[in-house]
Amino acid sequence: MQGPRDGFRNGRLMIIPEPGAPERARVIGSLTGDTVQILLDAVDGGVAALDLSEVDRADDSVVHVLARLSRERGTLLTGPRWIELWLSRAHASRGA
Repeated sequence: MQGPRDGFRNGRLMIIPEPGAPERARVIGSLTGDTVQILLDAVDGGVAALDLSEVDRADDSVVHVLARLSRERGTLLTGPRWIELWLSRAHASRGA
């Protein structure tokens, strides 16, 4: 039986503002390809803290965007260990 978020775990992305904290948002689903623009739009709209705990997929270009964002414009909150490790490598490769 599929739940309401299963579609987002199969290639789609959803960004949900946290109630009472419009500067925080949960990112759910797949951070690949063109979905990076949805993420950038949220940041441009005032989201400064991203909870990545429900991201199930990412690609290299998006991870590098996340690494840049975390350094320049926002905070990455909790996330899967594999994203944390990938972000660490991305920071190291940029000389951060």
